[in-house]
Amino acid sequence: MAEFSLNIQKHIKANLVVSGKFDGSHACLAAATPGGTILVHSPHRQPQVDYSDHKQSNKRLSWSGELAELQIGTEVKSLCTGRLGEDERDILLVGTISHVLAYHVEDNADVFYKEMSDGANCMLVAKVGWLPNHVVVIGGNCSVTILDAHGTEIFWTVMGGIVTSLTAFDFDGDGENELLTGTTDFEIRVQKKDTILWETKETAAIVVFTDLPNRQFAYALENGTIGVYEAGQRLWRVKSKHKVISVNTFDINGDNVLELITGWSSGKVDARTYNTGEVIFKIQLSSSVAGIVEADYRRTGKPDLVVVSTNGEVRGYSAGSAMQAPEPGEIIRELLAKKQALQMELRQRAATGSSMYYGSRLAISLLTKKGAARVALAAGPGLLVYCAIVFAEGVFEGETLVTHPNRPQGELEIALYPAKNDPVDIHVKVYVGPPGTDLLQVFEITRQLPRFCMYERIPKPQLVPEELSSNGVEMDIAERPQRIAIWLNQSIIMGEELEVAEGGPNAGCIEVWLRGMRDNKVHCFKSNASGKVIIQTDDATFAGDIIQSLTMYLGVRDLTSEATFPTEEKRILDALERVKGLKEVDARLQAEAAGGANLLKSIVIRLEDARILENINDMRKRLMQLKNINGDLIREHEIRLNSHRELAASLKELNIGVQRAARLRVGKAASNAVARCRTAIQDENPKALALAIRHG
Repeated sequence: MAEFSLNIQKHIKANLVVSGKFDGSHACLAAATPGGTILVHSPHRQPQVDYSDHKQSNKRLSWSGELAELQIGTEVKSLCTGRLGEDERDILLVGTISHVLAYHVEDNADVFYKEMSDGANCMLVAKVGWLPNHVVVIGGNCSVTILDAHGTEIFWTVMGGIVTSLTAFDFDGDGENELLTGTTDFEIRVQKKDTILWETKETAAIVVFTDLPNRQFAYALENGTIGVYEAGQRLWRVKSKHKVISVNTFDINGDNVLELITGWSSGKVDARTYNTGEVIFKIQLSSSVAGIVEADYRRTGKPDLVVVSTNGEVRGYSAGSAMQAPEPGEIIRELLAKKQALQMELRQRAATGSSMYYGSRLAISLLTKKGAARVALAAGPGLLVYCAIVFAEGVFEGETLVTHPNRPQGELEIALYPAKNDPVDIHVKVYVGPPGTDLLQVFEITRQLPRFCMYERIPKPQLVPEELSSNGVEMDIAERPQRIAIWLNQSIIMGEELEVAEGGPNAGCIEVWLRGMRDNKVHCFKSNASGKVIIQTDDATFAGDIIQSLTMYLGVRDLTSEATFPTEEKRILDALERVKGLKEVDARLQAEAAGGANLLKSIVIRLEDARILENINDMRKRLMQLKNINGDLIREHEIRLNSHRELAASLKELNIGVQRAARLRVGKAASNAVARCRTAIQDENPKALALAIRHG
């Protein structure tokens, strides 16, 4: 049962609910509405003796009883609270598509206002290991920015996609927090300053993170998946048809062990053990969950779990609350289903006769053919393949492919088309049996697709395009050619194992020509005995993937390179020019909007004067002027909106270009490349940007 329940009679935007002690002692709720207003609910606020609530027209935050409203004037993208500096009171931080506002609720005053060209999709106030004080971490349009307590930028780096989730926790067990980021390109990354400690790919955009004890963290994806990682290894995951809105931790059953609390778009709130994912409690709200926070809302000295729905309903649960457990009928149905499955298995075992080949084998191999990576299956003598089920993350739309040939076959090939250059674990269930049987034997096999399985090895082309010879990356790696050959054999599906010549003019040299099966582009990887590596390609993304994979395998922590990608350079420089022009247009449009607003105010005053004087003709004249100006303002707003969208798209393209340039280097060289590109972009210096892309 809920310890308390109330309704603030306002619609709340999903995933924009936070709690904070804005006066240093009393817990309050803060939430955003779809209309761009911040609501602050303080159940313990004392009434003002001097009636100051009615004298706040000149202040941004206006109180009405326990509820206050802060008008932002634009769509709120992110919300967070935390302490900055020496003040023990929490600060409310509001992020929009163009700025971040740090607000002191108790003082009803701004702490700082920071324009963010990359926007603020998510925010976090935390202590990260490489900085001495608590800071504001902001995830934007393919970038992460860190601000200090005064709103000054102290760190900036690029990401591969739009940053959608952030948290800080101790990943490597050194007692200092690292930064965990999730992006729309399905990537989860842990970094300490400029060093990436760990990264992995998921199957959809990451929407929520929450840190757990013992170097664990929970994550949720846009496709309804929720799971837990521990020290880089996934413990479990489950998938639902509903979307995850909020994830938090709370000891809901009072056993002194935190549970993982998840709020869903269906209105369901469930509690799971974070080690196994087993559901132990659940409740159902009348509308979608807007947020779940932990706050001492009743001033009992112990925090409550506060659940907020999108229609304004607020419920609070204390530790040990008896949340709704599964009904007895549901438990009986589960037991009956298990009983039926066991009875079916017993009947099948009893019916097993000489038709089953217990000593049979199933051969499986990986190959590249007809524009795809293929899994080839071959049954043993006298057996046929009736059906195959392949489970692979991010390869199929539903993550599972069922292949059922019209007639059972002795051999079966399954085509796979991974969209990205990442290793993929595939789990295959193959149903085999002799002809005409009703009882099949199931083989379960697990294999890993190599990272570059969508590139097939080809002979050297007779005519190599001139642009391919001049484009690419050159670097020096102090490593034996044999180790590079081992990496190539593991990363690419080779028809024959690559071996390095021990003698002769080509001793220690490697030359591998590849054709991308996604776009039919030709690439070449070369290395010699002295450690010089050349990647001939006009695809900077492919070159970056090769470099990152190779250096990770070899354990290289610092690598510089010389890159030549004229097409990529032109695209980035064009984006820089567009950003420069769009910023000028945006400044001009803002000035015009300000002038229109001032004119509007003066006409409204004259209209009011005409109304008081009962001058009907003048009123009609002013109303027509208002109508015309209003139409002009609406058109100008649409122009500004389109201009901002173009600016955001150009900034994203620019940041992605910087990310590609950084991935052509490793360690300090990559950080230097990002810093030089960032400086060149801020200075609007295309020559410096081109040099940073080429030389890092």
